[in-house]
Amino acid sequence: MRKLAIGLAFVLATISGGVAQGQQVPEGGQDGGILVEGRKQGPRKEARRFVERIVTTTKDQLSRFNDPVCPVVLGLTPPYAKAIVKRFREVSAEVGAQVDRDEKCYPNVFVIVAADAGAIIAQLREKYHGFFRDLAYDDKRTALDEGPVRAWRVSEELDQSGRPGAQGPDGLRSFRGIDPGSRISLSTQQATYAAVVVIDVNAIDEKSVGQIADYVAMRVLAGARPPKEGGRLDTILTLFDGDAVVPEGLTQVDRSFLTGIYQMQANAPLGSQAGTIADRIVRDARETGTAKKPR
Repeated sequence: MRKLAIGLAFVLATISGGVAQGQQVPEGGQDGGILVEGRKQGPRKEARRFVERIVTTTKDQLSRFNDPVCPVVLGLTPPYAKAIVKRFREVSAEVGAQVDRDEKCYPNVFVIVAADAGAIIAQLREKYHGFFRDLAYDDKRTALDEGPVRAWRVSEELDQSGRPGAQGPDGLRSFRGIDPGSRISLSTQQATYAAVVVIDVNAIDEKSVGQIADYVAMRVLAGARPPKEGGRLDTILTLFDGDAVVPEGLTQVDRSFLTGIYQMQANAPLGSQAGTIADRIVRDARETGTAKKPR
């Protein structure tokens, strides 16, 4: 997978002409957060609904990084790029993801601030026709949708122990001979090995370093997608929603969501994984006293 991540870095380097040059963003914190407001639903049902509204799936499972994350930021001046990387690493470690601490590590998380995010995607599709071909449906949709931010992750299927299947003559991997799984666990799991977030430079105006880093963490570490416009969710995922009241950083429910992703059983069915995350959200809300009464 490291070779594939390096290959992705090479591909992205060839379209660097569309990357913004040395842009700056304001500094800022990353505090705050309350549980999503309910509508006559119990806390767990509302937490489960939150999860279902923002998750993306790969083969009916949730995907997360198994390998240590190594972020790189392109298109911002070095001080701001380093600040975003630093904050992203902190969040990753806090929620249970592994972090590569080597400053010369091979990047597998690419954050690109571009003069025109749409143009970057167009270049990739023109120069590398198969670039998006093998993406999961949800990732392909978030990569190709119109908007100031394009994000996608590249995942692979592993067996229940986290090992790749045997590769056949046709290049496809087989998982024959492994435990077939059950209703509470599957024979395979999904693992993210690279992620890309492309942000239009005009969209970062008045956004802080902390907000951008935390937004990237949600998109990359968990594959979360922003709720549809008009959705009343208290999450940093609304950062680029012009009509939303945006928090200063990760909210409590965001943190719980990310932590749940990295505590869930990797080879569990989607419903079980979502339930684990919802339970974490409710438990953390009760412990911190931030849950609002349903209304």
